[in-house]
Amino acid sequence: MEPGEEFSLEGLDELDTQIILYQMGVESFSPYASSGKVDMVIRSENGDLVRYADIKVCSPHKTEVDVTWELEISFFMSNESFIILAIRLPDEEGSMQKHHFVISSTEFLSLTKKHKMEIKEDKWILSLPIEDMELIKKGVKAKYTNKISKALMPFFDNWDLLLDWRVSK
Repeated sequence: MEPGEEFSLEGLDELDTQIILYQMGVESFSPYASSGKVDMVIRSENGDLVRYADIKVCSPHKTEVDVTWELEISFFMSNESFIILAIRLPDEEGSMQKHHFVISSTEFLSLTKKHKMEIKEDKWILSLPIEDMELIKKGVKAKYTNKISKALMPFFDNWDLLLDWRVSK
């Protein structure tokens, strides 16, 4: 980090995610440190089979009423890919706890079409009300203020999606 450069949590989100992936048995590396992109490599037990996927780790902009992620449209390539939306939410004691939405790119693209997600400057803008985030965190099937909040609920802290990818082929 350069002197005078503003501190950003985005690098921490990426590092935290790479640690989680490593603990899951996924080799990960990132030559794109400032972009939040993580390359994910899976090797078979004997090393003969290698699979590769891209992961985009996104940190949100947070206000008092909502959380907003901006996802670059150019990220979606022909490779298998996943989106991880990082978010810090307070627990009962008020401590900030790290949470993630883990979504495959095909599921995310389906959500963008179904919910007509806003596009601005070649980025999808995903905005969720904080009150919906609290309901999602609690696993409550209540009436959400935003339809996409309900659609994202199954992806909240769903690391099984990557574990399933790791063992499938």
